This record gives sequence, structure tokens and C-alpha cells, in this order.
Amino acid sequence: MINAIAVILNGFFDILLLPFRMLPPFWGLLFISLLSGLGMIIVFGLVSNQEKISRLRKRMGGEALGILLHVGSPVTVVEFAGKLIWSNTVYLGYLLKPLLFIAIPFMLVWGQLDARYGRAGMDNDVPVTVTLQFESGLPERESIEIEVAGLEFLPPIVMIDTLNEASFRILPEGDSLRSLDISGTALRIGRTARWNGSRILRGFDSGASLKRLFSPWVGRIDQSEEGPGSGWYTLPDVRYGVLGGHWSWIAVFLVFSSLSAIAGARLFKVKI
Repeated sequence: MINAIAVILNGFFDILLLPFRMLPPFWGLLFISLLSGLGMIIVFGLVSNQEKISRLRKRMGGEALGILLHVGSPVTVVEFAGKLIWSNTVYLGYLLKPLLFIAIPFMLVWGQLDARYGRAGMDNDVPVTVTLQFESGLPERESIEIEVAGLEFLPPIVMIDTLNEASFRILPEGDSLRSLDISGTALRIGRTARWNGSRILRGFDSGASLKRLFSPWVGRIDQSEEGPGSGWYTLPDVRYGVLGGHWSWIAVFLVFSSLSAIAGARLFKVKI
């Protein structure tokens, strides 16, 4: 069931990003950020008690004004401050319900953007470290069979017995999609398709868990008897040139989704 939902969710974002496949990655990231901010403010307006929030905001404004107007009377200032603190507490309570409705969709969007825009694709000049996690103890070094496609295997294999981990490096070759085979366990690595905005796999797991929904950069594998159960790849972070700075995808998302939410609140007259 979880695997089917993960496939549907990945396909949905593939369709959303279809118009941006030939553009630089920033534009797809910007589109989803703006859409997310607008979507969150619409959900907030639908599930929150707008009438109570509006009345409470007016009351909080009056209490803040009361503090400013009675600076010369410490007792009155303390009284208004206490009321303002209580009003803020009630306000946070009003926010809890819409935030619960937004939380899961927000985490799903976050995971998709991290998988698509958080890491660079593989560079032919940059070796990638592959770390394998074995579930039932490390096999003998000589028994780990590694086959590659579109990659060059760079020995040696480094074993860490206490962690049941084995690591080695690979070097990309050419522009083809890459894959690994570790003792009969087939792994995909790098982009899942040849277009901007496609998922970039930087890990794998044999378990069908919620990890596939909230971390779409984790590829599901069919584990062989002697193969690893999970692992990850060291792909480099991406920075986006925005307003003369070098922004992470998280910064781009937070800034532009917030701007979109503010604009949406004004457009749809939603009280926050």
C-alpha cells in the first residue's frame, strides 16, 4: 500500500514539473514554492476559525496599545501585559488545528523538493562514496561482488565491523543513467530520469516503510541474501544563485512560499 502511494505521489510531482523539464532547476523549485505557499494559506483559511482569530487580533492590538498609553502606570502596564500574554496563548491554540491539517502535506512537499532539488546529479570528475548497511553482520570482503553500469568502481572496500557498514567509491562515466549491483542486489543511483526536477536517488532501503513517502530520495530495493539492506551515497549539495547570494533549496522554498502565503492571505482575505 505504501509503495503504491509513493509511486502515485512521485508521479503527481512529475506531472506538476512537466512544463519546467527543459528549464534550469530553479524555476521548478520556485513554482512549487509559490504553489505550496498559496495552498497552505487556502487550507488555513478553510479549517481555521477566521471570526475568532479576527476578534482576537483586534483585542491583542488594543492590549498592546494599552501598554503604550499607560507607561506611567506600572500596575496598569502589568495588567495589560498579562492580558496580552493570555491572548497570545489563546491565539496559538487557534493556530494548532490548521497547522495539524497542513503538517502532513507540508512534509510530503518538503521530501519531494529535497529529493529533486537538494542534491546535484553525478559529476564525471567527482567520485561518490557509497556506504552499505548490512542487517545480519558484515560478509567477507572478498564475497562482496560489485558490478557497475555507467560507473567506474574505485577500490578498496572499507569495512566497519562495529556498524555493519562497508564503503567504497565510484566514479561516473558518460551521461547514461547509472546503476550498481552489490552481490545480487540491484541499486539505482543518481537521477531517476534525464530531466531537471526528476528525483535524485541518494540512498536505498529494502523495507516498505513511511520513509518512501517522506524521503523520496530513498530508492526501494529487492534485497538478495548476501546484499545490503540499506545505504546511501555522498552526492554534493546544490546552491541556487538568487539576488546575488548562494541559497540552499530550503532557503528558496521558505522565502518564496512565505511571500506567496502573505500574498494569498491578502488576496483571499485570510486572517493569520
